[in-house]
Amino acid sequence: MDPGAIAHNTGLVKQLVGAKTAVMAVVKANGYGHGAVPAARAALEGGASWLAVSSVPEGLELRKAGIRQPILNLGYTPPAALSVAVAAKLALTVYDRASLELLKTAATEIPVHVKLDSGMHRLGATPDQAIRLATEVHADPHLRLEGFWTHFADADRDLGFTTQQLRIFLDARAALVRAGVTGFMSHAANSAAILRLPEARLDLVRAGLILYGVRPAASWSDMPTLRPALTWQTIVTNVVSVPAGESVGYGRRFSAKQPARVATIAAGYADGLHWRAAEKGWAIVCGTRVPFAGSISMDQAALDVGAVPNVQVGDVVTLIGRDGDATLTADDLAEAAGTISYEVLCAISNRVPRRYNI
Repeated sequence: MDPGAIAHNTGLVKQLVGAKTAVMAVVKANGYGHGAVPAARAALEGGASWLAVSSVPEGLELRKAGIRQPILNLGYTPPAALSVAVAAKLALTVYDRASLELLKTAATEIPVHVKLDSGMHRLGATPDQAIRLATEVHADPHLRLEGFWTHFADADRDLGFTTQQLRIFLDARAALVRAGVTGFMSHAANSAAILRLPEARLDLVRAGLILYGVRPAASWSDMPTLRPALTWQTIVTNVVSVPAGESVGYGRRFSAKQPARVATIAAGYADGLHWRAAEKGWAIVCGTRVPFAGSISMDQAALDVGAVPNVQVGDVVTLIGRDGDATLTADDLAEAAGTISYEVLCAISNRVPRRYNI
């Protein structure tokens, strides 16, 4: 992984949104598979002033690594985790009466971000409820209303619906201000909205996927100098000749129509290489794109390397990244597997060693 790419991409976001809008780097899910701590440090170096996680343990990991910048838990805070969350000085999300009452039990100052549900219908209060919660937080001597936020459901495809969500959110924010509740940050924009809905940038933006050099939609060309941060590579562990008519792998899904050469690689679905990717997927060996040969197994996969006559054990195999003139992206692997780039990145398991270009 290249932390310099994350720093570069964060700088692009900061330049795009301007000096008056802060950047929150979303480093949940182990930094989208890249490594939470290195990703967080790189984003902060690039100009982010906030970090976002989805659970208290994710926030604690950053604190234990010595990161002192503000961290928001976007998700649920269990009662059993409240004391450690407060001790770690995490900002916490409130979205219902129960979550607010939990924070009141701490009887100590806690920065709070009230979440409004504007159409996502996961975590979040209705507009009227969000206004009441935020007003109550503002009035509580032990709580500090630091943020008021919402999340978009379809900003990479339906700007009309997204604009409607933003309007609901801004109307609620205006009602808060009319009620005398001020001094809080407003935030709504995810990566897609940062790029396509400038009016949603507000006081702070929550940049996730684009920090890692992947666009919310593969067809977009925004930020032409965006740099992918992750390269995923493994090695060839065996090369065999397969006679015509013979099959390879579980389910015999690959049959050699003519004498073939097949290379086994040290990556499988336990590493995050999706089982379905075998149908349409590719890897790069010795600078050449080659197709998978049959089913992806738990720990291994096979490649049809007939186009690479000199391949041998120990050769590097690229699943995401560049080798010579050949390139494969997270979007390429996602398309082959019938999924999305987010899942491809987050699915790379912890047993795959991470190496960082420092």
